[in-house]
Amino acid sequence: MSAEAGADIKAPGMPRVGVIGGGQLARMLAEAATPLGVHVRVLASPVDEGAPEVVPDTVVGDHADPAVLAAFADSVDVVTFDHENVDHDLLLGLESRGVAVRPSVETLRYSDKAHQRRTFAAAGVPVPDFVVVAGGGAGGDADDVARAVEFAERHGGEAVVKASRGGYDGRGVWILDAASVGGFVSDWAGAPLVLEPRLDLAVELAVLVARRPSGEVATWPVVETVQVDGMCDEVLLPAPVDAELQAEARAIGEQVAALVGATGVIAIELFVVDDPSGGRRVLVNEIAPRVHNSGHLTIEASATSQFEQHLRAVLDWPLGPTASTAAVAAMVNIVGDGVHEPLTRQAFALAEVPGAHVHLYGKSARQARKVGHVTVLGDDLVSVRSAANTAANLLAGSPRTTG
Repeated sequence: MSAEAGADIKAPGMPRVGVIGGGQLARMLAEAATPLGVHVRVLASPVDEGAPEVVPDTVVGDHADPAVLAAFADSVDVVTFDHENVDHDLLLGLESRGVAVRPSVETLRYSDKAHQRRTFAAAGVPVPDFVVVAGGGAGGDADDVARAVEFAERHGGEAVVKASRGGYDGRGVWILDAASVGGFVSDWAGAPLVLEPRLDLAVELAVLVARRPSGEVATWPVVETVQVDGMCDEVLLPAPVDAELQAEARAIGEQVAALVGATGVIAIELFVVDDPSGGRRVLVNEIAPRVHNSGHLTIEASATSQFEQHLRAVLDWPLGPTASTAAVAAMVNIVGDGVHEPLTRQAFALAEVPGAHVHLYGKSARQARKVGHVTVLGDDLVSVRSAANTAANLLAGSPRTTG
């Protein structure tokens, strides 16, 4: 849909939120906007899937084109994001002339893992040991290679190597031994690399925090995230940790949200590792300054979903309650196998699991691509988790087992 075609869709007096990016996050933001009387306008690329199918006011254009971005920003009351891959200089230009960009460019900079690690460590936020190096093809030198090798040797002979920008769902992450990490760094020509130790994780957690410009903060209960091949596979509520550790995780999440100046929802992913003293330590893995996969279950499992809350926050409206609506909940991602089409399989899944809340994103089911999710609520986590996996299996057409 062209900008002109969508220009008069908004009803008089409706606040207009512009979302850059047309994926599933924009789609779910638009779904949450309707009951609030908020108009969502989406700037989607020609290849985006998810939002254009269900959002009438979708503008197809290149957000890297200054004229396209400026025209879009001028047509809405506030600009927010489906993804972080937007040119910061262009966004700074919008901010300089008074456009409400939320989260701000300063917050979006924390999508860079190197910037995250350095700033968090300097502020006393607990993070894993790390080193940042430039690859030889990106201007690095022999000292960078030597530092990478020394780091791996100091941490049991291997390191987790992450591209500081551009990686997601397990992409841009490599586990390398000391014998190969030097050559990898020497040949690397991309963004700076962050090296971390390979940790023995007790559990992975996530905390979602919402902040509005006037300062109000709301935090959801801590959830467990289960990763498979570097991709979030399941999210479980409540997290299987004691009250003290949950409180620590929430405090770290709120500290990070304040440090980065978040506006809207921010997701803080956490590692929990066993301490030699017998306790446990909570470390920040990484953050996403937007609505996030770890918060999808809030649509049914929370008094206010992350999507409604994000809209409230970027509009600087009062935030909603974050209490859980059920004793337990499980969300399982539907991952494409390149063969089966979930859109043809909803009836099978719902017949087997009538209580399943199915969300399909309108995306082609390519191999290893998230194309939807299922959430199930109940009183017993084992049965709820099993039911969610059963429904996701029937939709995706591939066997699943709970972890």
